[in-house]
Amino acid sequence: MASIGRKEPASSPPQAREPVRTRAVPAVETGRDQGPIGRLQSSIDNIRAELKKVTWPTPDETRNLTIVVIGISVVLGLFLGGIDLLLSNLYQLINP
Repeated sequence: MASIGRKEPASSPPQAREPVRTRAVPAVETGRDQGPIGRLQSSIDNIRAELKKVTWPTPDETRNLTIVVIGISVVLGLFLGGIDLLLSNLYQLINP
């Protein structure tokens, strides 16, 4: 039987592979009640812990990137508005 995506040649015997081990992400606090409220609190604590790991941009980076986004939006808006104006004038010439 053919195997799609098989890396070793078909004639070689299958080798025992080590199972892939994934790292379990422990809850921030253990010992909480695992009812709906406890699970919600654990989820919120995990979210807070992950947000502390985020590298946040500096105020200068935020300002500069905001200016870039606004500039690109204005240029793109003018470009699309120009195309719209051109096509509407062309339509008016064809279909008076």
